[in-house]
Amino acid sequence: MANEKYMEYLAYVKGYLVQNGGIVSQNPRHPFRSRFQHTIRVLHWCSRLAEGLEGVDKEALYTAAIFHDIGYAGHDNGCHALRSGRAFHEYATASGMEEPFREKVERLIYAHSNKELMKKEGASLELILLMEADLLDEEGAMGIVWDCMAMGNIHASSYAAAYYHIMENSNKVEGNPMVTERAKMFWEKKKRVVAEFAEILAEDLMIGSPYFDIP
Repeated sequence: MANEKYMEYLAYVKGYLVQNGGIVSQNPRHPFRSRFQHTIRVLHWCSRLAEGLEGVDKEALYTAAIFHDIGYAGHDNGCHALRSGRAFHEYATASGMEEPFREKVERLIYAHSNKELMKKEGASLELILLMEADLLDEEGAMGIVWDCMAMGNIHASSYAAAYYHIMENSNKVEGNPMVTERAKMFWEKKKRVVAEFAEILAEDLMIGSPYFDIP
């Protein structure tokens, strides 16, 4: 997976994010979130999900993964996919990438935030894998850590506050959104980890015990 070209792309993306204030989350609860580190993990997930699959344009997939969030900035990130596609277009044009390849990557970047497309007929395998990789990051064990750090940043006054936050977020009831079999497996594994953790934590905190509710 280590590739000199991808390292060059990543260096460019990191510099672009820093320049535009997009590398750190603007949410005061989440100063620990790095958009660049998320990008690296999504690239890694794309590699894991594409392993052994036939018919995957890995170069387009990996390039789209690297550039998919480059458009994040210090404000107005609801349209980051559009900005990311435009930023990639500028980079690809300046770098002399071949037009069919550039256009394919651009389509992946522009569409990656619309997760409903994952299960639409005609969705390309590359788009499905990119979306799956994007969703798999910061779930499972990472989701638990996120929830706990977020509670710490608002100075939560009890372990129970963290428990209930976990139950509402990383352990919330939801269907498996994945499409490919490998991604479904990873998703279920992540959810089992969180569910088991939450169950053990509830036991440790005596959630539901009459002692827990003593004023």
